[in-house]
Amino acid sequence: MYTRTRNFLFAGGILFAVAAAPVAASAQQTLAPVRVTANVEYADRLAAQADSLSRMLSHFKKASKLYEASAAARQAGDPKGFTHLRAAAFLRYDAGDKRTGLGLMEQAAQRATDLGDVISAANSYIDAAIIAAELKQAPRARDLSRRAALLAKSPLLDSSQRSALLVRMNGWQAVTEVAMR
Repeated sequence: MYTRTRNFLFAGGILFAVAAAPVAASAQQTLAPVRVTANVEYADRLAAQADSLSRMLSHFKKASKLYEASAAARQAGDPKGFTHLRAAAFLRYDAGDKRTGLGLMEQAAQRATDLGDVISAANSYIDAAIIAAELKQAPRARDLSRRAALLAKSPLLDSSQRSALLVRMNGWQAVTEVAMR
């Protein structure tokens, strides 16, 4: 290689390194802290509104939507998200919108599962199975019942917790069989 070409390549490489240095240095800086409290405060305000509306039958649907929004505004690891999804599901069910109530109950069960709350997840799956049976969705009811039964076998449960879940599942099994006919 010629000396002149080599010098030009060397100079170009140095120029590139100097130009890229600020970009690389800025990538090494610490990021600004993320403000999570704003979302939590917003979610708490929505939940407070939902609490006040959930006392009147005519406002169940609006309260349910507020609980849904509160759950959506929360981080995945926030247990209040599960509580609000479950409350929204019951309100929708009581307002006559059973299909939406079923979907919300399944979301609540999944969120409880993600949190590792075996008892709440199993109870939510049982409730969802009952709603699915009322809607004459037998395959879905069986799937949800199967999920609850699997959770009832968890080694995280003691014998009294396990037996309480099994009693609840067996007690509602007869009701769901009648509802699916």
